[in-house]
Amino acid sequence: MRIVQGLSACCLVVLLAACQQGQASAERVAPEPLIEPIDPQTNPIAAVKERDRQMKAHPDLSKMRSDIMDMIGEARADDVSQCRVVGFGHKPCGGPAEYITYSVKSSNETVLQQKINSYNKAAEAENIRLGRLSDCAIVPKPEVSLVDGKCQLSGQQKVELK
Repeated sequence: MRIVQGLSACCLVVLLAACQQGQASAERVAPEPLIEPIDPQTNPIAAVKERDRQMKAHPDLSKMRSDIMDMIGEARADDVSQCRVVGFGHKPCGGPAEYITYSVKSSNETVLQQKINSYNKAAEAENIRLGRLSDCAIVPKPEVSLVDGKCQLSGQQKVELK
């Protein structure tokens, strides 16, 4: 009987240790909830204020995207060497969601890169906050070409991501 109890205790210790091994040293923190659990029927004013606070706390990705695309404009260039390709957005599994091209002739490259980096970080944070998933496919970096004085990506289908 003591042997069975000893084996049972041993098995229990091994199983508990195995459960602890699967955990990473840094704990994963659940994303902040989108809506604070305030019941709008019992406290409508607090619920509206909390929703407004949360909406202001997160950057407007569509506005950021629009500003970047306006800054790039038509990406006019005299030579293909003035064209650049950069990863844009963030896939939940990692890496850029898509690639865009711009011209160093018609854009302030330093300011544009800062805006793109801010957008990419905000898109990554939004993916984490919303718990988004993706296909985890690697989006290959396309080549750039000059067509009628405009930088254009070659060998890539245009996909609109929301």
